[in-house]
This record gives sequence, C-alpha cells and structure tokens, in this order.
Amino acid sequence: MTRLTPRKPDQPVLWIIAGPNGSGKSSFYNRTDIEGWGGSVWIVNPDLLTLRLIEQEALKLEQANRLALDRMMLWLEASIDVHQTIGVETVLSSSKYRKLVKKAKERGFEIRMIYIVLETPELQIERVRLRVSEGGHDVPTGKIVARRQRSFEQLAWFFNEVDRCYIFDNSDGRPDMLAEKVDDKMLFWSQGPTDLVDTLKSKGVKILWFESS
Repeated sequence: MTRLTPRKPDQPVLWIIAGPNGSGKSSFYNRTDIEGWGGSVWIVNPDLLTLRLIEQEALKLEQANRLALDRMMLWLEASIDVHQTIGVETVLSSSKYRKLVKKAKERGFEIRMIYIVLETPELQIERVRLRVSEGGHDVPTGKIVARRQRSFEQLAWFFNEVDRCYIFDNSDGRPDMLAEKVDDKMLFWSQGPTDLVDTLKSKGVKILWFESS
C-alpha cells in the first residue's frame, strides 16, 4: 500500500526525532528529506552540542552535558515563542520534553514525532560499539538496555499528545516505516519489536494491524 509523504504544513511544527540509543536517529534525518516531511527543519542534537562545548569552551563532559541541555531548552523555547519550526533529537528516556510539547501546542504548533527503533537491545549495543570505533560517543551497556524500556514507556505518553507519529524500524540500516498514528490508534504495517508493542499496549495505546486484501 502506498503511503504519501505529509505535505509541508501551514503552521509551525515541533519535530521530535526520538528512539533508543544506537537506533540511528542522526543518520535518519541526515539522509532523509525532512523538508518534504515538515519544511526546512533545524534539528537540535544535544550530543553534538556537548562535544562542541567540550572543544570550544574546554569544559568537562559532565559540565558540558548540563550546559548543553540548558542552552538547548532555551533555543527550543525561544523558537516556539517566535513560531519557528524546530526539531530536537532525544532518546526520550525521561519526561523532560512534556512541558515543551504542551507549550508548543498552546502556541498553535503541530507536533510531529519520528521514532526510530531496532529489533533488540543487543543490536543497539552493537551499533553503539560501531559508532565508538568510528570516533563517536559511547553509552554504557546497562544504560542502553534500561533506556530502551523507559523510552518505550515515554513514547506511549507522547503518542497521545502529538498530532502525527511515525515509527521506523532501522534494524537492517535501511529505515522502513513500521507504524503510524491514525486517529487515536497506532497502526502497525508489520510486526514490531515485541517489547515495544507490549509496552504500548500496557500503557493504554490502542494497536491496529494492517491486513492486506
């Protein structure tokens, strides 16, 4: 079944590019025609900002992380205040962006989420190791596993708040749309990771399965 790319919106958009560690969020939007999905979009990447602060301001990692988060939230809130389309990349393992979403909705924004997932946490760990071997940032194995579950739990809340939600499976390195929000339900085009589906169901998200004729 052919699924059309959403047209450029007439109102400002808050984009949330989310997914567990190692799922390929940055690679996805760097290789995807985001403009076709939501206009010219600046995606704020907290990891890149942290590295820039370490390099340019000679900060320690922990201090740079805190400062990056503070500055990032200021940029996001300022963009919303002037009705400028903006996006943020996040693992979505906490509730810190809930307030931002509510503010954007109050300002008349459309909220769109792209969620990238891999089939298993083991595959995430492998991808992070590959990233480190290429000079990227590391994430402890325990955090990768724990954040995966917390991210799925947060996704359930955001699903109910966003206007559009698209889930992509990036397990083979070629993102394929796995599911999308249709009215108040999540329509899965194919079988998704069991832990993702089970978590969404446990949080009250209504699941539909596409059946080809």
